[in-house]
Amino acid sequence: MSNEPRARHASRHLVSFLVVLFVLGLGIGIGTLISKRVVAVGPGDSQLKIQSSPSQVSPAIQALSVAFEDVVKQVGPAVVNINTEEVVRTSSRSGRNNPQLPDFFRQFAPEAPQTFTQTSLGSGIIVDPKGYIITNNHVVQGATKIKVNVKDGKEYSAKIIAGDDYSDIAVIKIESEKPLPSVRIGDAKAMKVGDWVIAVGSPFGLEQTVTAGIISATGRVFAEGSTQMLFNDYLQTDAAINPGNSGGPLVNMNGEVIGINSFISTSSRSNAGVGFAVPAHIFVNVYNQILEKGKVNRGYLGVNMNVQFPFTPAMAEFFGVKQGSGVLITSLSDENGPAAKAGIKGEDVIIEFDGKKISEVQDLRLAAANSPPGQTVKVKAVRYGKVMDFSVNLGERPPDQAQPENGFSFDEKAERKPEIGMRIDVVPPRMARELGITGGAMVVSVSPGSLAEDAGLRGQQDQAGYFDIILAANGKNIDTYQDMVNILTQLKSGQAIVIKLMRVIPSAQTGVDKSFGYTSFIKP
Repeated sequence: MSNEPRARHASRHLVSFLVVLFVLGLGIGIGTLISKRVVAVGPGDSQLKIQSSPSQVSPAIQALSVAFEDVVKQVGPAVVNINTEEVVRTSSRSGRNNPQLPDFFRQFAPEAPQTFTQTSLGSGIIVDPKGYIITNNHVVQGATKIKVNVKDGKEYSAKIIAGDDYSDIAVIKIESEKPLPSVRIGDAKAMKVGDWVIAVGSPFGLEQTVTAGIISATGRVFAEGSTQMLFNDYLQTDAAINPGNSGGPLVNMNGEVIGINSFISTSSRSNAGVGFAVPAHIFVNVYNQILEKGKVNRGYLGVNMNVQFPFTPAMAEFFGVKQGSGVLITSLSDENGPAAKAGIKGEDVIIEFDGKKISEVQDLRLAAANSPPGQTVKVKAVRYGKVMDFSVNLGERPPDQAQPENGFSFDEKAERKPEIGMRIDVVPPRMARELGITGGAMVVSVSPGSLAEDAGLRGQQDQAGYFDIILAANGKNIDTYQDMVNILTQLKSGQAIVIKLMRVIPSAQTGVDKSFGYTSFIKP
């Protein structure tokens, strides 16, 4: 009997051991699981990976994406960035009476009037491998220097062939040793509201920017507004167009240019989804005339239209116009003009021009202006209920009407020859002592648009608030301005000159600040 309690005691020890072992194993297992999920924070455990799984978008969306890519590949190489400079004259107060400047340096403050260089940017398209480019007239109008950057990174100087203010279209040209990529032109009249389009250009200077949208409206006209709105029927789009897009292409899904982006309607100068492009049938006509004749001629009827008032149903009934629409001729602007010679009179209502229905003033204005002078057209009009046919031999729109006084010249401008454009003089002894130099050539003034200005040089008579002193040129010290003159005289055309300079900045706090730099230019 004594062995039986001993066996029960051993059995209880075994059970307790097994329970402890189970709990210990369970704890180790849970701890391991937690450590793997929570404690493992090594660098390799939290890295992201790029997935290479096949596209999950629908075939239709994928096809549209591919179509956009194809269009950009076709058009992109022929889209250019245009940078212009214009010399602007202005008047300003002289800084010589500024009490904050040190006494000695007041004499070097600028005097009024002054000139400065104003820069702007835009876009354009190469339409001929020979280097002819179409852009907006407002991009290059008044420019004294035009630089064109193409997609491969090359920069060209461009010359203006001609510009047309009414269409806001200009033609410029660059010279290239090899044929340049060019665009194909599409039919803007075939575009429908809702068609996809792509705009390419340099908004805010960001070259080769592509945006997409649809045609929001076609034949958009503005009976009143700036001159370039009078003879246009714009394509309207919601493709993003911003400053710098002007002159760039609006492209259909066939990779054809159907418009030249011209302006936007916005209250903030940024895209608001309402952009306008000059349609192909307008810019092609202007381009062809410029290349053929060096100017743009527009057809002329010699009539005054009822521009300020609508043609109401009551007026249609009064004048016997069954169609209910047309353009009322209030009088003849030229008693010996084309309309007068054809027999058209005041109070006639024109309802058709060269086979095209005329419903409103802009219809007739565009139809006449876009027809070549000398062409005979059939005009249908209603004279108090009676439909009459006239044959009108169109005249040429008079010069004072064809181009505003402040418009752009149709004559090809001679390419402006580059000039160094810098006037230098001796450094006054007192100034040399103040600056701690023994000599140099002080830059007195720099001509706007010159090579010196391009090189960043500034003169003491300029409005920069600082000026430069040339200390060395091509490694040779400049002790007096004559040293600089001699070096420039000895240089051959096409050779470079590298200049070491001191920039002098008069300061009310420190008296004068100075810094050193290097620049260069090529002798013309």
